Amino acid sequence: MVVTRRLLLVISTALALVMTTAAPMLGAYGPSQPDPIVQQDLLRVHDIAVVGKTAGVGPVVAVGWRQAVKPGELFVAFSINGGRSYLKKNGTMREFRVAGEGTRGLSLDICGGRIWVGTVVNYPGDDPSDKDVLLTSRTMSGDAGQAFLTDAAADRTVRSVSVACVGNRLLAVAWLESSFGKPRAKLMLRSLEPLGEPTSVRRIFGLGEAQLKGGIAVDASTESVHVAWTAGKKLNILYEGFLVGAGPDPVITRRSSVKLAAGDALHPQVASRGQEVVIAFSQAGKVKARVSGDGGAIFGEPSVVVGTGSRAAPSEAHSVDISGPRIVVEASASSGGVITPQRISSNDTGATWDARSFGHVGARVGALRKTSPASSLLVEAWQNNDPGLDTVRGQFERD
Repeated sequence: MVVTRRLLLVISTALALVMTTAAPMLGAYGPSQPDPIVQQDLLRVHDIAVVGKTAGVGPVVAVGWRQAVKPGELFVAFSINGGRSYLKKNGTMREFRVAGEGTRGLSLDICGGRIWVGTVVNYPGDDPSDKDVLLTSRTMSGDAGQAFLTDAAADRTVRSVSVACVGNRLLAVAWLESSFGKPRAKLMLRSLEPLGEPTSVRRIFGLGEAQLKGGIAVDASTESVHVAWTAGKKLNILYEGFLVGAGPDPVITRRSSVKLAAGDALHPQVASRGQEVVIAFSQAGKVKARVSGDGGAIFGEPSVVVGTGSRAAPSEAHSVDISGPRIVVEASASSGGVITPQRISSNDTGATWDARSFGHVGARVGALRKTSPASSLLVEAWQNNDPGLDTVRGQFERD
């Protein structure tokens, strides 16, 4: 099915687990007391992405968040020096506002010289209950574009969206929607032409049934795409992998379909690098991770990376990334009515794990920038919900 696009007029073996509660930091971080990226009455951090260089600048880090009361407004700030500063030379913030319904979040990635942001929007004049997928792009110099990826004339309610770059070749956008009462997961692969111009590659795949509140996530390497989502009344985590052929008009092949978790499983997060794929998710309130070393054909047994939490008060993974043997899961650990942010790390592709807890109140997200086949640097952003102003801060791991 071809979806009409409309411009928006406003611009395998079981994995062992070794867990500690106060693991040493993997590297030195800076700044030691990060200046706020933003301070407002209400803030919720949603996503972070990093790339070594794009459009001749970098490393580029982008952070997306919601601010203000429901439904809220969505913003992205970016750094062109690896997270050391999000300011221009004149002291103003490198940021831009993104159209979208704030409570349905945003997802972002960086490639082709642009920051790409997926959001959920009510088309102007459409029924208020109808929601569609909006894609926004922004260059480092400020050139911007926006386009709907779904047909705003259709009966459709989109719940969540996830965006990932397929190297510097394509963009993968996954979302959950309900159309004519049927909840479904969808994936679009499109070329990186500026929004509003004809695309040389534009393909949509139906992934099957979904639970709209269960979440969906996509990540990709240069030659593959990996999607995980929640489906079924029992809340299973399903996974599907795609191979992307060479050339400007690549052959895209469905490779594998796997049930990663059976029952009480929600909110998957996906990361991939080369042949390595890792999926983090909540199941019965605990956070688990499964790792594949062959591009998603076979996954190892689940590791419990956050062992506290219940169905009524679950722990949740907010992000996961992988680079070489290193995996980093950022999560909220629930225990006895207290939510504690944690960074859970592995340096041996998930064979063992270490956890570090943090004192702020709110979500934390992280992304890894590959610096060599065996090493990487972590960038992070987090929110702190205070009785006064909420704060979003960021930090970067030093070389």
